[in-house]
Amino acid sequence: MAQHSIPCRAGVGLKPEHYETILAERPDISWFEVHAENYMGDGGVPHHVLRRIRCDYPLSLHGVGLSIGSAGPLDPDHLARLASLIERYEPGLFSEHLAWSSHGTTYLNDLLPLPYTAETLGRVASHVEEV
Repeated sequence: MAQHSIPCRAGVGLKPEHYETILAERPDISWFEVHAENYMGDGGVPHHVLRRIRCDYPLSLHGVGLSIGSAGPLDPDHLARLASLIERYEPGLFSEHLAWSSHGTTYLNDLLPLPYTAETLGRVASHVEEV
């Protein structure tokens, strides 16, 4: 398996339309950013390809759906799927948007901004600690 750390070179986002080229040509790319939510299923072609790519390249795992700025609690199922991905692919980095995108069980197709208040800061710090 490729090293875990992210080299001090630019990386690129991994897109399904590039899977074939990456696997066939192994281009001189230092690392790939992968959107976590695209790989939260248990198996299939995406995981087969990502496992093969991970053998040759470090990964940075980037989430967009954790809703770390939400007023409510973090979704424990989402956190469990995220932990499983991190354990499975051992990314050199993990990042997540500092935003909110859910309310209760409703998920919005947007990354909504946070109010700049002491209450928000406290909630976000608590959520970051939980993650």
